[in-house]
Amino acid sequence: MLALAAFALPSTNYCIAQTITDLDRYGGYKPIQLGASGYFRLEKAERWWFVTPEGSAFLTFGLNHTNPDYLTQDYNREFWKRKFGVEDISDPEFNRKFAAKVMDDLEYFGMNTLGSHSPKQKFPEIKIPYVQSLFFARTAYWLVKGPQSFPDVYGQRFADFCERKARSVAAPLKDDPFLMGYIFTNVPIFTDEDAAAHGEVPWGRSQPDMPTWPRVLRNLGQSSPGKHAFVKLAASRHGSIEAFNRVYKTDFRSFEALQAAEKWSPYIKANGIDDADDNRVFLLEILDQYYTVAVAAVRRHDPNHLIFGDTINANIGAPDEVVSTMARHTDLIAYQYYGEYDSHAELLDRWSALTGKPLFHADAAFTVQREEMPEPIGAVVANDEVRAKRFLDYARKAYARPDFVGWHWCGWVDMWQGWKADRQHPGLQDPMGNYHHPMPETLREFGKRIYEYGLGRSQ
Repeated sequence: MLALAAFALPSTNYCIAQTITDLDRYGGYKPIQLGASGYFRLEKAERWWFVTPEGSAFLTFGLNHTNPDYLTQDYNREFWKRKFGVEDISDPEFNRKFAAKVMDDLEYFGMNTLGSHSPKQKFPEIKIPYVQSLFFARTAYWLVKGPQSFPDVYGQRFADFCERKARSVAAPLKDDPFLMGYIFTNVPIFTDEDAAAHGEVPWGRSQPDMPTWPRVLRNLGQSSPGKHAFVKLAASRHGSIEAFNRVYKTDFRSFEALQAAEKWSPYIKANGIDDADDNRVFLLEILDQYYTVAVAAVRRHDPNHLIFGDTINANIGAPDEVVSTMARHTDLIAYQYYGEYDSHAELLDRWSALTGKPLFHADAAFTVQREEMPEPIGAVVANDEVRAKRFLDYARKAYARPDFVGWHWCGWVDMWQGWKADRQHPGLQDPMGNYHHPMPETLREFGKRIYEYGLGRSQ
């Protein structure tokens, strides 16, 4: 049992307890009481905290990608059928034992939260804090199939979709005290930098040039609300159709003619068209509309839980205006960064100062290249000993920040190339459940001391 010296926080009426094992049923630190509401919430009290339904201070340390698909591939399906004592993976006993293994692993890794990219319907009775994925727009770089992936957020069709999605996902969870909140799209494409072609990168596979939301909506048909929004913006910004034509290299006779035109402009960045400033302004309007509609739908069906919002790709970054727009609608700033802490600490400082919101590291890890996992997603290091050191360096520094409320690790079980030929997701164990030591021990020791680190009492 680890000990902490008694330590009175300034301007408070509580002291740090002698032991960090004094936790409530949600994993919250009982000696710091901030007021029970019956649900998870956030509060700034000397530092930012999640607050458990019982009112205890809480820092989240979770695991993503806990999915039975990782146990049912050609290379390990038979192994887990034997391990779980079933004839077929459709047997309910398979799912029961899958869920039990995940819970056992979370305890083994010293983690206190079930993270995203995990099908919560596979865990019928979750008795651990968890985050619910809720995609309203499939604009993640790894989901985009073309212009159709960017919905017209101004239209009734999008509003109706959000309503249905919130009713089906959020409404049944509104009274669940273990639910922390809803996280939206993972690393969405917002800007031209997000959409630009690139080779393999730490956060994913190579991609060609992609569409962006402003370019998609400006190419919609005459009756589309998103097209009306673009034409209104264009008329306001350019003043005359002649000025507009000079920028876009077009020959429209009027803004009415622009309104009637469909698929009139490239969906990707094109040389000679100086549309960057229009795209910047239009993107901010689109995002404000997107979050307004999506968040309102969630709130109608679940007023009790937090809105995590979209996960920003911090390896690319996001314009301050985009981050500020998101922050007006979300309870925190969720980001993903594959790399060492010191290489992006200044970016976190800026986002924190800009928004006044807490920071949440939503989905990232360090990884090791292996024979059956030759192209792993993540920041690749030499071996698991180095991996553990990199994790601990990042975690110690991040959790010591007064604006940092948690990290969810990517991911659970290795994805071998027999499942996916390129860019495999890494895990903390191989597909047969053999752990990558010393990662479990390092994670577990950190988890035991998470409130020491969060209170700045350990280095």
